[in-house]
Amino acid sequence: MLNGRLTAYSGMTTKIRAMKKNLISPAQYEEITGITSVPDLISYLQTFPSYAGVLSNMDASQAHRGEVEGRMTFSTYRDFSKIYHFAGNSQKRYLEFYFMQYEIVTLKTCMRNIMDSRNTALPVLVDKHFKRHSKLNIDHLIGSSTMEEFIENLSGSIYEKPIKKVSLLENPNLFDYEMTLDLFFFNYIWNHMNDFVPKGEKKYFINIFGTQVDLLNILWIYRMKHYYTVTNSQIYSFLIPINCNLDHTTIKDFVEAESDDIFFQTLDTCYYGRVYGFNHVDDLETQFGGILNEIYTKDFKESPYSLACINAYLHLKNLEVAKVVTAMECIRYGYKPDAISHYINRKKGVL
Repeated sequence: MLNGRLTAYSGMTTKIRAMKKNLISPAQYEEITGITSVPDLISYLQTFPSYAGVLSNMDASQAHRGEVEGRMTFSTYRDFSKIYHFAGNSQKRYLEFYFMQYEIVTLKTCMRNIMDSRNTALPVLVDKHFKRHSKLNIDHLIGSSTMEEFIENLSGSIYEKPIKKVSLLENPNLFDYEMTLDLFFFNYIWNHMNDFVPKGEKKYFINIFGTQVDLLNILWIYRMKHYYTVTNSQIYSFLIPINCNLDHTTIKDFVEAESDDIFFQTLDTCYYGRVYGFNHVDDLETQFGGILNEIYTKDFKESPYSLACINAYLHLKNLEVAKVVTAMECIRYGYKPDAISHYINRKKGVL
């Protein structure tokens, strides 16, 4: 089995190791902390081959977070395309999992341009490879000026039914559409994992995807209980109906916790509290990101010639984008280098 995986993944793993060398280094992050303006940050990023193209032809003085983040996310898709080029048939099937995420990002951007009048239109970045790969008519979707037209242009796609269902609600908003797409994604991937996860490698997929779902559910429960007035029944409706290392009883304990103290007692005694431990200094998102980072790293070290190498690299790339966007916001608000470094280093993983 190992020899078979070595043959199947040797070219891809070699390519990924080479790509990893082009990620932003600790020394370069240190340079970023000394940058004092967003235009200067964008100019600095344009010196990196992975960002030069996607950040070109933009007015750095007027750039806002949404536009920069969208362009950098597209650079992640371009890295995906390079990996796809070196993939065999079974790896290409697995990469459909990641491609679906990029499709959904594109759909969300289109919907924001239609529904959120507060923002100027965000760029919808796709290339020839994306259009060939996607079964959607991207150009028609980008050109949609109303949600009715957008839904019509989704006709025949796997996204049509969930989006149309939301449109039938009374006064649906952008949050309703985006949350529905997220829930659809997690359910679709979980229920179709046998269609795209290579035989004998399911544990690497479940290990990371199932953990991500568990941690997202915990995080969403905490935010809804802590920051909003939401009933328990409403909380249940927003949760991803998938359980990996959390049983229904534990989820119930989180949802029905009557105070933060009881919530965190449940957190400490659940699977993730027992295995990884939590502190009362860092926020939940930081600690949950650290758990995901630990799993990605451990899986890759144990099995570099498996889909774990794909997972680990794309995790690092997504994390890089998150760190740069964090640095950009810190620079925009005039934070000192030490503070910028603090917020960059808090980013351990992306949920």
